[in-house]
Amino acid sequence: MHQTKYLIEISFSPSIAAWALGMVSLVAVPGQIALGHLSDRIGREWVWMIGNAGFILCCLTLILLRDHPTTVLLYLMVLAQGTLGYGLTSVMGAIPAEIFEGRYYGSIFGSVMLAAILGGAAGPWLTGRLHDHFGSYAPAFWVSICLSFVSAAAIWLAAPRKVRVVAGQMNSAAAD
Repeated sequence: MHQTKYLIEISFSPSIAAWALGMVSLVAVPGQIALGHLSDRIGREWVWMIGNAGFILCCLTLILLRDHPTTVLLYLMVLAQGTLGYGLTSVMGAIPAEIFEGRYYGSIFGSVMLAAILGGAAGPWLTGRLHDHFGSYAPAFWVSICLSFVSAAAIWLAAPRKVRVVAGQMNSAAAD
């Protein structure tokens, strides 16, 4: 919602801004498939980190777009957010399943998804508050960048690789 408004504010037409939002969802599909496949080869933590790197790149591109509203940067933002950023959803179920498999997995996964939904609801509200206070979306983009770094670090601390090794990592785990 805010991203579309932001693109309009920085000189993109409403139809191009809406197109960009739609394309993010469209390019997310192959990103989720590719990163899901990749997570079976290199591990869940790496894919989570790649996804967060996509969100970081998206936010940095949005910040750059303010002074350089070009089509190339718009495409980069769409690809970074859709293909990489939303690609991390491919491991949203796999990570908790590997760490918390068993009798209470359903309750645990439900709690994880509730937290994700609440965060998804709080994000636009906080973005609006920051925009109203600062008169710019840049502070919200910087908060998102910081939270993406925190998220990437948190998955390494959760360490699903220490619970179950993915198929592509069997040889390196045996060497350890």
